[in-house]
Amino acid sequence: MTEAAVFFRDLKFKKGAALQVMLAEIHLPVRLGHRDAEKTFITPFTQQLAAAGLGTVTGFKPRRVHEDGIEGLDIFVGLTNSSRNALETVARMLEQLSAPYGSSVRLSETPGDPVIFGVTEGLELSIGTDITPDANTRKELVQACRSAIEDRAVSLGWARRADRTLFYFYGERFDEMKKRLDSVLDEDPRFASAVLRRMA
Repeated sequence: MTEAAVFFRDLKFKKGAALQVMLAEIHLPVRLGHRDAEKTFITPFTQQLAAAGLGTVTGFKPRRVHEDGIEGLDIFVGLTNSSRNALETVARMLEQLSAPYGSSVRLSETPGDPVIFGVTEGLELSIGTDITPDANTRKELVQACRSAIEDRAVSLGWARRADRTLFYFYGERFDEMKKRLDSVLDEDPRFASAVLRRMA
């Protein structure tokens, strides 16, 4: 979040190139709601790895506790460099994509401590589904929140739990996000009943 995200376009992989790779596993304890995990993390991360010549993503698996939302994301990569510095570079790439605190990367078949990383805290906004029953009201709520925290946080979608709709935001400072959101939500009577809490 403190550094501008780097975007890589029109990258082409060399055909027929054979490299010795080491497998690594990454875990992001991120909630994505309805967001597409591939567009949000996998595609830009794959491009970053290719641009740096560090390897490629070989697969990924969302962790689902509920049918309508992602509770975490496991990413599997093949690295051309298995050094600690390489793992730390991978971590910095994902931090540019707003990886949350508590994220980790480790080599799959080599003992040792993982590299722990992350730059954002998670905030969950919970509101009655009757208040945001359709796409238009959900969009209005998210736009109101973005106007308050657009320079400090990113929105990673929404999910439904029983009679509540949950919206997920990630930013560098939970307290600042909450303060800003409290202010903008109190201005709209429809959204004044929203509940904000820190995500573990």
